[in-house]
Amino acid sequence: MSEFIQNISPIQMTGVLFVVALVAHFGLGIALKLITKHTGKTKTQIDDYLIASLSTPLKVLIWYGWIYFSALALKVDIPVLGQIIGYIDIIPILILTWAVIRLISSIESFMLERKGSVDKDSVRLFTRLFKMLVVFAIVLGVAQYFGFAVSSIITFGGVGGIVIGFAAKDMLANVFGGLMIQMDKPFSTGDWIRTTDNSIEGMVEKIGWRMTRIRTFTKNPVYVPNSIFATIPIETPSRMTNRRINEIIGIRYDDIEQMPSIIEEVETLMNNHEHIDHNEACRVYFDVFNASSLDFVIYAFSSVTNSTEFKRIKGKLLLDIAAIIAKHGAEIAYPTQTLHIQK
Repeated sequence: MSEFIQNISPIQMTGVLFVVALVAHFGLGIALKLITKHTGKTKTQIDDYLIASLSTPLKVLIWYGWIYFSALALKVDIPVLGQIIGYIDIIPILILTWAVIRLISSIESFMLERKGSVDKDSVRLFTRLFKMLVVFAIVLGVAQYFGFAVSSIITFGGVGGIVIGFAAKDMLANVFGGLMIQMDKPFSTGDWIRTTDNSIEGMVEKIGWRMTRIRTFTKNPVYVPNSIFATIPIETPSRMTNRRINEIIGIRYDDIEQMPSIIEEVETLMNNHEHIDHNEACRVYFDVFNASSLDFVIYAFSSVTNSTEFKRIKGKLLLDIAAIIAKHGAEIAYPTQTLHIQK
């Protein structure tokens, strides 16, 4: 075997290496298909994501090997290849970095598509941070490999960071705002939010590093810089525990004698209603002598938070109250005027 290698020319060696790489490429593809077929029968899907993420870097590594060893064989006839080999030595590390980043992305995709109580925003945050740390560590390692002083790079990075911080303070404020959103969780992707002045309201579609995309109820996207959320109060109605019922109903002055019995029966209705949260305040009381009506107040909290269901329940409740008023021979008042004519 050694005699065969010594007797072939560099060009022939390159061809042999090409055949070896080609066989390894197709052999790896067949092996990965068999492994994928086997893992497809398992309950978990994480192995499928891992194989898909590593297959392409492994194939690239095979062809890198062909290029590297071919350059070694040809450097006798082409001296410049000897210098090139000194630079491409670092490529396996870059391929490994690429594989690690693809692996992290695959784990992220698996976590995001997995059903359960996984916080998707936190998954995105930590995977991005981990990718940045991997890339930063590899950059420092490559710099040291080529003879640069890592301590000098870090020092320069610190001074440069201060300069960049002054130049891009708004951008950094948005980045830190996004980080605070991820950590404090005032809202998450899919939440319904609004500002207290109602200038922004809609569903959160994406929380990015610099801005958050909100889809308003008119279906228009609104891009809000993350630093804004640190300066204005935000409501998250989708996290409400109850919906409030606060109604004022007036009856005629002619029906003042029926007011106590009406209030008593409405109160009984509220206390026995299945969709009223009895752990919260529930009040029915006569409130005021109004201009053309005697007003009583209904104040309670519904255990239903879905908007459509709540409005259906509230509408049925108001009709039941109207029936109680009619049952006692009273009528719901509307604005009227009494004109006394003196002869």
